[in-house]
Amino acid sequence: MTDEKSTEIISKTLKELRIHLHLTQEQISKDLNIARQTYSYFETGNRTPSLEMARRLAEYHNITIDQLVNTGIHPAYSDPFDSLPEPYQKIVRAYHKLSPGAQKEFESYLEYLVQKDQK
Repeated sequence: MTDEKSTEIISKTLKELRIHLHLTQEQISKDLNIARQTYSYFETGNRTPSLEMARRLAEYHNITIDQLVNTGIHPAYSDPFDSLPEPYQKIVRAYHKLSPGAQKEFESYLEYLVQKDQK
């Protein structure tokens, strides 16, 4: 795998994880004790983290270095939602297309429906 491809996977993976966790670059960079700009460079692919920094990033996100550098968290050869029943796949895929704010609204609405249904 080329260094360029690894950098692309790293940047995509870091951004996806940050968005999924509803964190800012500032929050992550503080937790890792690095400059926000440095983290931003990793996420945009303008810089490739050193091996030690890749280890720290993987540990921070509770993923393997292989996932960070080679495969990403959703390898191209597999769909992470394939094992779910079709109706659940539709819901989860739609949820992942929403902005973080819309995801929170969806979660609130889902809680409302559950409470309403239990009455």
